[in-house]
This record gives sequence, structure tokens and C-alpha cells, in this order.
Amino acid sequence: MKRSVLTVGDLTTTASLDTRVLGGAAGLSRKVLWAHSCEMDDPWRWLGPDELLMTVGLCVPEDPARQREFVSALDDAGLAGIAIGLNDIAPAISPDMIDEANKRGFPLLETGRDTPFASIGRTVAAATTTEQTFQVLKLSKLYHLATFAESDPRTLLRDLQGLLGVALSVVDNSTGIVIVDGGELRNLDAHEDSPVRSFALPTDRGIALRVTEFPGEELDSFIQVHLLQVVDIAVSRVLRSVRRRVERSSLALQELLNSHLPPGLDDILGHSTFSDGFQLVAVSGHEEERVGRSIGMAELPALATLHRGAMLIFVPLSSLEPVQALLAKLSIQAAASSTFTDYRDTQFAAIQAAKTLASARGTNQMWNDFEGVSISLLTRSRKEASEIVAQVLGDLARVDLKSAALRETLFCFIRNDRRWIDTAQELNIHRQTLSYRLMKIKEITGRDVSSSADLSAFWIAYQGWPSYSGLADDVDR
Repeated sequence: MKRSVLTVGDLTTTASLDTRVLGGAAGLSRKVLWAHSCEMDDPWRWLGPDELLMTVGLCVPEDPARQREFVSALDDAGLAGIAIGLNDIAPAISPDMIDEANKRGFPLLETGRDTPFASIGRTVAAATTTEQTFQVLKLSKLYHLATFAESDPRTLLRDLQGLLGVALSVVDNSTGIVIVDGGELRNLDAHEDSPVRSFALPTDRGIALRVTEFPGEELDSFIQVHLLQVVDIAVSRVLRSVRRRVERSSLALQELLNSHLPPGLDDILGHSTFSDGFQLVAVSGHEEERVGRSIGMAELPALATLHRGAMLIFVPLSSLEPVQALLAKLSIQAAASSTFTDYRDTQFAAIQAAKTLASARGTNQMWNDFEGVSISLLTRSRKEASEIVAQVLGDLARVDLKSAALRETLFCFIRNDRRWIDTAQELNIHRQTLSYRLMKIKEITGRDVSSSADLSAFWIAYQGWPSYSGLADDVDR
């Protein structure tokens, strides 16, 4: 049951207080939690929301335009109203001041000469003592719940909902993902038009606490401040855990891309095994933060990292549908590689996904699967891919520094669609040096980049190189 709260209108209908309304009658239902006497030039700095300003008029400006501004400042600060004592000190109340009070519904009151402000103060104090006691007890219970919630923010929000009679959820503004909520509320009259207020958490403005209020259970501003602090502390633990998960995920995928099996992979991927199959999913590198954070918060058994300008996601087949659903919710275009069962194929799968994503740009297709037509042979096994690479590159596939430099020049030239200037700039070499290296590549491989047939062979070798380079220990070169 909602408790009764003293309003400005209650003060004007109490005969002993001899207080009448000059303007702003539409705001007489405003609650009054306290009443203060203040004669400073800027009383809104000294009083808080729902407090009544009492003045003999020394703080009230004489100019009508400034009186308008005075009323505006008081109302913007959330004050309940202003009571001006009837005396010879106060300046004349202008029609402008009354008009501004009426426009804003800000109570502008006049108190009789024989009414001491102490009488108004005692009346407000007596009426609000019970309310304040209740608020203090509620605040004590709030911190008690926060103390015993330990590391379970969902339990904390559920208990806070029961205490405050509001629905609570914590949302990541950048993704729209609910980080934690208090669950379903019972015995409360919920409506579609129930007001929902959103408050940014103090230590992370990108995270918001959403409060759904119900009739008779509005959240008090006094409690709201403390609620934000308590939730902020609880959620910060969750966000730290998410950040650690994102970092571990990124490092693990980087290891896989280098054909190394990272330790502790089961902690992230759960019971999924490579033999069950996996795919690499590529999205725009601009989505790095949203995607990484979303996967971390959803605790999906997947890995994600930024690699060569694209955001890559390592997805066991058992997690593919949840990842697809997440990316669809975020409205992010994605491209998936074919399915692999050997972790050493991770970089090869990444190339497939990245190339598929590049082909999908400019289309409205949000999910794009790899279709291995021109390089279908390479997708069947790493051994077959490596045999073709060795055949095309010949001695250029050696591991010495000279071969590596020429090979990287060739691959860079292919990546840049045979653009000389871009290739030279990327390699930080002169165009004459690039020309010399391309001639050496022709001498070593017997293939010319100006030939369409030879270029096609080089292209296949380029795409298959990650598989070939990953077989240094078990392929006879």
C-alpha cells in the first residue's frame, strides 16, 4: 500500500499556516520532503529535489525578467515550490513571475505576516518523519542485501525487486544485450505502458540500469542514488569477468591461427572437440568491441579475435546457431568458412571466411556460407592443398629468408590485385625493387604474374599457403 506524502497543496489548506497560492496551482500535488529557509542569491544550489524554499524575499530579484529566470532555476533544480513571506522587504511579485510559475506548474506561495517559517518547517517534519524512517530502514535493507548477495548479481537484483517493488535489469547500451535481470515479478500489476526509466551506471556510462515501475510503487530518488551504487559494484564484477573471458578467447584464437593448440581451451569451448567440426566466421573489424563483448556476456563456447582487419569467430558446430542468432540480433553481416576438423586448418578457414565476407559486401545477405568452387580441391584436405602449393611455388616454398621475402612479395602483390604502388607501399620498397623481385619469382617458379593461367595458380597457392606452412613437421617438401 502506498504511504501518504505531504504535498504543497496540504500546506495551503492548513489554515494555521496562512499560506495562499499566487501561481503554479497545477503543481500543488508536488510532494514536500523538507522545508528550508534560504536568502542566498542562488538558493537552488543549497536545496534539493522535493524541498520547499522559504524566504522573506531577499533572494528574489526585483526585475520581472530575472524573476522569470529565478522561477525557472528553482523548477529545474526539482524544488517543490517557494513560499515568500508577506512583509515590506520582499520585492513586488510581477505578472511575469506568476506567468512563469503557471507555465511550469511550479507552486508560488505567499505566507502571512504572522506565520513563522518554523511552523511550516515543523509541519513538514512531522508529516515526513514516518516516511524518512521508512526510507532509512529500506536503505539499510538494501545494503544488507548487497552484502550477502556475494558474487551473484542476479540474486541481488531479484531481492532488490522484492524490496523496492520494481523490475530491474542491467543492459549493455552498445549491443542491447541484457547482462543480468531480476527475473519475473509476481503480485505486481504490470502493464505494457508501465514506465521504464534508464540510468547510466557511475563507472561505465555504456551500461544502464533499467527500472520498470508499477502503480503505487514508484522508485524514490533518495533510494535511486544508492541503488545505482549497489548495482554498479555488483555488475562491475560481471564486466571484469567478461573482459577476462574476451581476452582469453582472443589469445586462444590467435594461437590457433598460428597452428598452436592453446592450453585451457576446454575452459572456453566446454565439451566441444575438433573432431566434431568447427567453422570460422568473419565480420567487419569495426564490430570488434560489440562482437567480442556480446560473445563474452552471452558466455558462448566460441573464440573471437581481430585478425588482418576482420573480426574472426571460431565456432564449434554445436554453437553455430547461437552465434548466428547473436549476430542477427546485432544486425551484423557475417561470412562462414566450410567445416574443418583439424585445428591446424584454422588459418585456412580464416582465409575462406574473410574472402567470403569480402564477396558479400554490398549485398543485403546477412549470413553468407563459403562455397568452394574454384578452390574446392583445397578444401578437402590440408595434404592435398600442400601438394598443390609445393607444385606451384617450387623452391619459393623454402623456409630461408630470401625465399620468404620473395614469397611475401608475391602474396602482397596478389592481395593488392597487382597494384604496383599499393604493393610497394605495403612492403616499404621502391617500385624498381618490386620489379626485380617479380623477375626473380618468375625465374624460380617458371611462372609469370602477367599470365592469367600462372596468376590463377599463384592465387590458389596463396590461399593454400597457411595449410602448407602448418605442415612443416609432417610434409615432405
